[in-house]
Amino acid sequence: MSWTDERPPWLPPLPSPNRGRIRIVVGMTMVIACMLGILVVAFLGETLSMYTWWPLAGGLAFLMSGLLSRRRMP
Repeated sequence: MSWTDERPPWLPPLPSPNRGRIRIVVGMTMVIACMLGILVVAFLGETLSMYTWWPLAGGLAFLMSGLLSRRRMP
C-alpha cells in the first residue's frame, strides 16, 4: 500500500454515483401509473377527477428533483 492510495483530508468527499436514482424511479413510477390510470378512465368513458392530477404533479416533482440532483455543478 502506497501513500498515494489514500485521499488527502483537504479534498471534498466524492459524491455518490447513484445520486437521485430513487427519486427518479419513484417519479417515473408515479407519472406512468397516473397516465395509465387516466387512459383507463378515458377508455371507460368515466369522468376524470381533479384529484388525479395530484399524483402526477408529485411524480413530476420527484422526477425533476432527482434529475436536478444528478447535475454536476462546477
